[in-house]
Amino acid sequence: MQKNNIRLFGTLKVLCSAAILTALTVVIAYLCKFLTVTDQIRITFENLPIILCGYLFGPFVGLATGLCADLLSASLFYGVGGINPIITLGAGAVGFFAGIPYVKKPKLRLFFAVALAHIIGNMIIKSAGFIIYYGTPFVGVLPRIPIYAVIAATEFVLLWFITKSKALAKAMGGKNDI
Repeated sequence: MQKNNIRLFGTLKVLCSAAILTALTVVIAYLCKFLTVTDQIRITFENLPIILCGYLFGPFVGLATGLCADLLSASLFYGVGGINPIITLGAGAVGFFAGIPYVKKPKLRLFFAVALAHIIGNMIIKSAGFIIYYGTPFVGVLPRIPIYAVIAATEFVLLWFITKSKALAKAMGGKNDI
């Protein structure tokens, strides 16, 4: 009898997919370091793989992916001492809240997944991390709201095309309505 259950991830396919999306997040974060406006404001699409993971595999796999991606990214770029636990929690929240919406219409489900992930994870929790952990004034994090609204809209469009991809459907076992 073959045991195909890997606790949180359920299957080896989900575990490997989450690992690949975690690695992709770290690479995108590295590439987007060059698009830093201020310490609190970056134009980045590093949340796209985390949102995709939560959307495809559920809130807890999304949470694990977000946490791992942020811990790896922060450790690689700033050292272990550079980890901000509140921002790491925000990255986990991005994945978690992307996996929460359950709406039968895929486009609406994806919209709510992206919106919840960015509003709660980036605009609220990560902004609080800058305020609490680094003492950034509230006014210093306000520009994150319109920037992440635009990033969320862009990621929604990109994710819509990604989730409609025949290659992704084939990799996910033939699911057409992801």
